[in-house]
Parts: sequence; structure tokens; C-alpha cells
Amino acid sequence: MKLIADAGSTKTDWRLINSEGIVIGTFESGGLNPVVFDDDTLKMNLARSGELFDFVDSISEVHLYGAGTDEPTAQARLQQILSNVFDRAKICINDDLLAAARATAGKEPGLVVILGTGSNSGYYDGKRIKKTIGHLGYVLMDDASGNWFGKQLIRDYYFEKMPQLLRRKFKSKLNIDENYLKTHIYQSDQPNAFLASYSLFMHENYDERYIKKLLLRGFTEFMENEMYAYRQHKETLPVHFSGSIAFFYQKELREAVKKTGWKLGKIIRKPLDYLINYHVL
Repeated sequence: MKLIADAGSTKTDWRLINSEGIVIGTFESGGLNPVVFDDDTLKMNLARSGELFDFVDSISEVHLYGAGTDEPTAQARLQQILSNVFDRAKICINDDLLAAARATAGKEPGLVVILGTGSNSGYYDGKRIKKTIGHLGYVLMDDASGNWFGKQLIRDYYFEKMPQLLRRKFKSKLNIDENYLKTHIYQSDQPNAFLASYSLFMHENYDERYIKKLLLRGFTEFMENEMYAYRQHKETLPVHFSGSIAFFYQKELREAVKKTGWKLGKIIRKPLDYLINYHVL
């Protein structure tokens, strides 16, 4: 049997499949980001997977995709911890961008984009990610992500570019105190997640013209700026998207892709269930 995992910092989702690709077990454990957690915490979080351990002797392959796994030392630590538990299995660890690529493009070449709390992109040749632009975090990059949209909402509130009715809603729903914002953005461990929490306001007020315009602007700028690095593939390869921002706001995303002349591929929310097909076919 094969075990496939989508690992983040908060939690890890697991799917156990048989040789026919049928899911025979769904499990959840703690986060397994090796950059965030030390070995003892990783072991403790893995132990929270409960009944998964009943199948250890029957598992021949473990395919884990997750955040923090593109750093070699951190990946090696996680590899050792998984090998100690799944001692009869082949362990394969890859990052979340490859997960998105395999889930959307399968074994065909394409361009892949993650639009979630953060954002990322890459050129996928049908086997591996062959090119990315690098990732410089929420200050310099992460365009069209949850944290980017959260930042724009806060800026538009303070610059009074947000319509007055929405400004009142924004203030009543969210803490926009200046000191509160500065503390969480400049002194907390996860400022990107903090900013992304403000983007939920878009979902609650999606029908507002201001929100739709903001979404279209964000997606259009992403396609014009970040995707410029892959311009040699613009006429030949589709662009696939994964992540909650891409999935829930796909109307505006589709419009931005069409407006900027790119070829639209698939749009999915989470790659895990789509990865089952990749690892069976």
C-alpha cells in the first residue's frame, strides 16, 4: 500500500491507498514542517496520526509533500524520523510546489502556481520543477496571496481608498488599531499568516464592486509580473493553479489569465486527493 501526505505547519493530512488507487484510510496528524519544528516536536506531531500506525507493516511507499521540505538539512531530519516509523517503506519527500504540479499537470509539462497564504510558481517539465523565481517571502513577493490581499485591504482602509460602508464594516469586524497591527506584523513569528487572516473579509463581502476590482488587480499584476519569468512558455504551456485564494476567487482569476494572454489549465483547492491518481496511474 501507498501512503500520501500533505504536510503543513498546522496539520498533516494522510491518505492510505491500495494498489487499485482506492482510499482505504484517511488520517490527520500534527504539522510536519521541519523548518518550524525540532525533532521531538515532529515525532510528537507524527504520533497524533492515531490508527495510521496499525497499517505500518503494510505500507511500501510513503510520499510526503510539504512546507519546509526544500531545505536539505531539514528534509534529511524529517526523512530519518519517517524512516524510523515506516521502516519497511520507501520514503519520498518533496515540496508543496511539486505537489501542486503533479496534482494539476500530472505527467505533462506546464506552469504551476500556488495562491494560498503565500504564493509561489514554477516551470514543471512533467517530472520535476525545473525553474522557479525563488521565494523572498511576504515583504518582497507573495503577490496575489492571502497575505498580499490582506495587506492591500489594510492599506486601502488607512489611505481611505476603501468605500466608506466597507470601511465601517472592516473596522467593526477586524482589529485595525495601529499598535496592534505593527506588533503582529513586525514582531510576531508568522506575520504572513496574520496578514492573510484579513483577506477573509473579501469572502464575506465578495459581491462588493471594490472587492472584485481588488481581486482582478491582484491576479492581473501577478500574471504580468511574476509570470513574466516564464514568458518563453506563454504560447505553449497552460498555467495551473492550486490553493484557496485561486479556488475561491477563480472567476476573477480566469478573467485575469485571459486578459493577460496566458493559457489557463486546472484550478484546484488542495492537491492531496488529485495526487492519488498520479501515484497510481
